Amino acid sequence: MPEDVTIVVDETEGSPFDRIRRIAVGAANGWALGPNGFYQQPRMTGADIAHGQVRAALLHLLELGLISIDEQRLNELRMYKPWREEDRG
Repeated sequence: MPEDVTIVVDETEGSPFDRIRRIAVGAANGWALGPNGFYQQPRMTGADIAHGQVRAALLHLLELGLISIDEQRLNELRMYKPWREEDRG
């Protein structure tokens, strides 16, 4: 995707994005409270926690069929920013 393209996402309460976000947050919280989460594994780093929560959320959304991975697009991706500009601070 060209860098100058902006995708507008409706993040308002009840929007499709918000509904999927809530499902993902539920999965991430379930991981956090489960046997592999940071409550049971107190020596985890912040990165370990983020990785575990993101993994749980993505897996759950994939398993529900709410998201899919575009392998062709992924394979064609040469370079990407590992962050969103607005999140860099």
